[in-house]
This record gives sequence, structure tokens and C-alpha cells, in this order.
Amino acid sequence: MYEDLKMKKKIELRNPQMIIGLDGWVNAGKVSTFSVKYLIDKLGAKKFGEIAQSKFHEYAIQRPFVSIKNGLMRSYIPPQSILYYWKGQESSDLILLLGVEPYLDWPRYVDALLKVAESVNVNRIYTIGGYLADVPSEDEVVISSSTNNVNLIDELKKINVVLTNYSGPTSIYSEIMWRCKTKKIDVISLWSAVPIYIEGIYPRAAYHVLKKITRLSGIKIDLTDLKKKAESFRGEAERRIITQSEMRKILKNLRGTGKEKKPTYIL
Repeated sequence: MYEDLKMKKKIELRNPQMIIGLDGWVNAGKVSTFSVKYLIDKLGAKKFGEIAQSKFHEYAIQRPFVSIKNGLMRSYIPPQSILYYWKGQESSDLILLLGVEPYLDWPRYVDALLKVAESVNVNRIYTIGGYLADVPSEDEVVISSSTNNVNLIDELKKINVVLTNYSGPTSIYSEIMWRCKTKKIDVISLWSAVPIYIEGIYPRAAYHVLKKITRLSGIKIDLTDLKKKAESFRGEAERRIITQSEMRKILKNLRGTGKEKKPTYIL
């Protein structure tokens, strides 16, 4: 197959949709990768290939991950973009891409991604992102969205997302969206605001993003366990913040003035 793709087997899917989660600039609160990893584990999705990362990465910037215990090297994991599939019981199957945003040659990386999408006739792609914003953790999670198909705007309005208004530096998601426009593949990009003081995974954002995706895709996935994790995290996060004087100052400024900055919505 295409030289940048390593495929284990050929798969046949029904009316497939694709969901993409990448680490890097798009992944505040680990919203992007955590959401897709959750789906892979929840659905029992199976690996069927990968986009070879060696041509797209700068290892001095995004270094491989190594595990060493008692002096013995146990594992070595370079940046990867792994492809999974899931066959549902109803009308639509899924392709899931869990990877790292490439530093080099975005067009070639997207070429490889499109080869996968076209080979199984993907009709819609969802990209997931997280961005840092001056929002309190107790506020409702803000989800913004954009698309490459004007006919989907009304559909986005129905799920109560903020329609993106933004001009500036962007991510590979915009490259994917723009290239898919010429291929007649619909793309919906969903971004969640993440409070600036959150460290690590922010499951509240993942839960709200995936709620939107299940509504848009029509795929039924029970998110009860993720909702409980999000609620539990909320309590834990607030307790941690109380013990940190600097975080208390940030919260006081956000809550007290009533003039907190509006979040920026990024593509």
C-alpha cells in the first residue's frame, strides 16, 4: 500500500466515520488523546495499521519514551500514529486514529491519512482538540466547533456548540479539514476549553466532547463511567486548588471580577 502506511490487513466497514486524537499543540488537558484512547478501550477497537512517523517527526522536539527499571531497559516507544477500527451493531463503524501531531511535512502526513479514509469510504471525520483558557473549573465546559461543509452548520447549532471565529496560527486539523473539502469528505472539528491551572488529563472536557460526537455520529456509546470519572475529578481538582495559594488567587480573579477573558477558539 502507500509507502507511509503500514497496514496489517484490509478491512471492510459499513458507513465508517473517523475520529482523530493527536498529542502536541492540540492536546491541552490531554482532551484529544484521552478521548480517543477512551473510545479504543471502551469499544475494544482493534489495531489494523499505522502512519509511519519517522518522516514527520523531529525527535529533538518530541522525544521517544523509554522505560528502565533496576537498570534494565524495558521498552522504547517513538512517536506513533496508530489506526484502529470498530464494527458497531448498527449502521455505522469507526476508524480511530491515536497519534502525535507531526512537526514535518503536514501535506504528506495528510496524504497518508486520506489514503486510509478513501480506502474504506469514510464519509465524515471528527478531530478533537483542547486549548487553555481563563475559565473556572465549575463553569460548564465550553465546546467550540468548525466544519468544512456549510450544510453542517445547522447540525452544529442543534448540539449547542460555539461556532468558531478565529484567525491565526493553526494545527494540522486545519490541513485535514481543507484537504478533505476537495475530497468531498465532511470534517467537524471540536475543541474544548481547559482551565489554565489544570495539570494532566481533564476528563470533564473529554466527556462533553464525546457527548457531542455521539449525537453527531448517531453512534450509541454509554459514557456513564466517563461521566463519573469527570465528576470525581472535579471534586479532586477543587480540593487540590484550595491547598495552593497561587491557584486560589487565579480563581478569585476569574470569579470575582465578572470580567474574565473570553476564551479563544482555535482550529
